[in-house]
Amino acid sequence: MHYPIGSDMLFHWLDNTAQLSQRVCVVLIAAHVSIRIDWLRQALRGDSHLWRNRLVCSAFFGIFAMIGTHSGFLLDVHQLGKHITWPAELSDALKHSQAVIGFRDLMVLAAGVTAGPWIGFGAGVAAGGERYLLGGFAGEASAAATVLQGVWAGLAVRFWPVLARRLRGAAFIALVGTLMQKAVLLALVSPYADALALVVETALPVAVVNTFGLLLFLFVMQDLERDRLANQARQAELRALNAQIEPHFMNNTLNAIKALIRRDPDAAAQYVVKLARFLDDTRTNTGANSISLQQEITQVERYLDFQRLRFPEAFQFQRNISPQLLPCQLPPRCLQTLAENALLHGMQGQNRPLKIDIIGVDHGETLTLRVSDTGCGIAAPRLKELGSRPVESAAGNGSGLYQLKRSLKLAFPRQSNLAINSWPGHGTEVILTIPKRTATW
Repeated sequence: MHYPIGSDMLFHWLDNTAQLSQRVCVVLIAAHVSIRIDWLRQALRGDSHLWRNRLVCSAFFGIFAMIGTHSGFLLDVHQLGKHITWPAELSDALKHSQAVIGFRDLMVLAAGVTAGPWIGFGAGVAAGGERYLLGGFAGEASAAATVLQGVWAGLAVRFWPVLARRLRGAAFIALVGTLMQKAVLLALVSPYADALALVVETALPVAVVNTFGLLLFLFVMQDLERDRLANQARQAELRALNAQIEPHFMNNTLNAIKALIRRDPDAAAQYVVKLARFLDDTRTNTGANSISLQQEITQVERYLDFQRLRFPEAFQFQRNISPQLLPCQLPPRCLQTLAENALLHGMQGQNRPLKIDIIGVDHGETLTLRVSDTGCGIAAPRLKELGSRPVESAAGNGSGLYQLKRSLKLAFPRQSNLAINSWPGHGTEVILTIPKRTATW
C-alpha cells in the first residue's frame, strides 16, 4: 500500500479541505433558508422535551447530515489521493476498500449543540443508519461514531452550557467529536492498516471542516435566537398593553354598585359577583397574547352591563357575529377598547339613546370586526390623529386606539388593518381586519 508523504500528503489535506468547505457553505445556506419556515422555527426554538419537537428537529438535522454524506466524495484507501465519482445509483453499495469523506459529522454535532442530546441522538441514528446502508469497509464504524458524536455534543452542552456560547467551546466540541470518530475507526475497522490510512488521509480536513463549519452554523442559529428574543419582547409589550384598563372604570363601577345597595341589595350582590368574574378574566387575559373572539365578546358584554348600571337608558347594544368566527384568536381588549370609545365619546351631547353594534364577517383567510355607533361623530382634523398618537379629549387621553393599533402591529406586523370612518352628528364606525387564526400565539 502506498502512503503519501511530505508535500503529497499536504496537497491531499488542502485539496480535501477546500472541496469539503465549498460544499459545507452551500448546505449551510440551505439550512439558513430552511429555518425561516415558521413550523420549523417553532420546533427549533420550542420545548425540547416535547416529542413532536424532538422528531421534527431530529429529522431536520438528520436530513442535512445525510446530505452531508452524499455531498462528500469517495476515497479508496488502496488509491489514496484519487477521488472517485459518486455512484450514479445511490442504492449501490460501496466497495470494501471505499469510504466517504463528507460533513455528516458536522450536522450531527450541530444537532447536539443546538438542540440537546436527544436531538443529537435522533439525528445520529438517522444519518448513521443511512451511512451503514451505503456499506464500505468503514460503514459500521462510521454509523456508530455518528451516533456517539451527536450524543457527545448534546451532553457537553447540557453539562457545560458555556461551551455553546463561546467560540472556543464550540471548537472544542467539534475537535473532540472528530477525535472520537477517528478513534472508533481505529478500534472497529479491520484491517488496521486500512483504518490507519483512512484516518491519516482525512483527520485534518475533517477536523478543520467540523470546527469552522460548526462555528458558522452557530452563527446561523443566532438568527433564530435573535428572532426568539424579539418575539419574547413583542409578547411582553403586548401583555403590558393588554393590562392597561380604563382608569376610571373601577371607581365608577364601585360607586354605581354602592348606590345600588340602597335600592336593591340582591342586585348589588349579583353585580359584585359579576365584577369579580370580570376582573378575574381580565387578569387571566392579561397574561395571554391572544384570546378567542368568544372570550372577548363575553368581556365586552360584561363591561357594557356595568355601564348600563350607571346609564340605564343611555344606550343599546347588539351583536351579529358568525358562529364560526367565535373560536378565532385576537389580542385581548380589542373589541372592549372600541366599545369603550363608542360609549365614552359617542354619548357626548346626545339627547337620544346611543346604539352600539358589533358585526363580525368571515372573509376566508381574514375576518372583519366592525364596531359602529350612532353617536356625535369625530371631527375630520381629530380623525386623522386617532391611532397615530394619544389624543387629548374631555373623556380621556385618547390612548385606547393608539394602544390598540400598537397591539395589532405586534401581533400581526403586516396582516392587520384598523380603519376609522366618522360622520359628525351621525356616528362612527371602526373596522378591524385581522388574519383568521384559531391557534393561540
